[in-house]
Amino acid sequence: MKRLKLFGFFAVILMMMSSSVYAAPANNQSEQAFDNKIVKRIKVDNIYNHVYQLSEVIGPRGAGTEGEQKTVDYLVDQFESFGYEEVNIQEFTFTRRGEEITAYNVEAVKEPMTNHDTGQQIIIGSHHDSVPWGKGANDDASGTGALLELARVFANTPTDTTIKFVAFGAEEYGLWGSRKYAEAMSQEEAASTVAMFQMDMVGSADAGDLVMFTANGEKNTVTDLGAAAGSRVSELVPYSELGRSDHVPFHNLGIPAALFIHTPLEPWYHTDEDTIEHISKEKLKDVADIVGAGVFQVARKDTPALERSAVAPVPVDYYYEEPEL
Repeated sequence: MKRLKLFGFFAVILMMMSSSVYAAPANNQSEQAFDNKIVKRIKVDNIYNHVYQLSEVIGPRGAGTEGEQKTVDYLVDQFESFGYEEVNIQEFTFTRRGEEITAYNVEAVKEPMTNHDTGQQIIIGSHHDSVPWGKGANDDASGTGALLELARVFANTPTDTTIKFVAFGAEEYGLWGSRKYAEAMSQEEAASTVAMFQMDMVGSADAGDLVMFTANGEKNTVTDLGAAAGSRVSELVPYSELGRSDHVPFHNLGIPAALFIHTPLEPWYHTDEDTIEHISKEKLKDVADIVGAGVFQVARKDTPALERSAVAPVPVDYYYEEPEL
């Protein structure tokens, strides 16, 4: 395990940096910001095509079904096509109503540059399964499509931090994939994980606005980064309190984690009407931009390492919003 590098003068370094690195540029545009190295390369048509392939071509992707196996094959093919050499399939089992079910997590690992390695890692997640009776275009082909596009963009982007792109299985049956993934992490690996961004249901035209949910309703490094990124590339994103998604097992390990989702939820939630016709390209692009910019803010070359417990590394004032589902 790589040694965790902590910078004792991190706060001083941040104070010396221009606040424009973190907050929105004065002209409210991102033309001069480092974000363009990510956001200008994100192609929403790629995300939309992944949503189409997962929801319309493969269809229902319930845990333990043929649809899930086709999804796993699709994810592996896509990650490998982006040039990832380390693509891992984590097989796990769980019991539901007396039946043992086998499901899968799929992970692609982006290694840091040899000469610029903080010894830390960031996890970007989604869940690839759907409810058994639905195509799950928004829940969660949308998040998985955004995950794949961010993996493509970051594949050849110089970073000083390991980034793991993980599509979890069996979320709909009780967060089994993320729970198994978190359980398999060593203490050293958990200690080196400074942020976990979870994208779930990020594309519905009929849902409300984007909110960042934490399991305890408190700000953390991920919400700080998300709010700052939103202020630069989109608009300020509020935070709130909610479990019920794959950020929870990482929160339970003490890892800063947050769920990016639109609320109130769309009327098609968990129905067979959760189809591609209700997907908004604008929302897909918006969330991918915010998460991508937030990750790149701390993973780009020559940025200070984050202390795992650090909160508020950005001078952006954002607010709590009562959960509305």
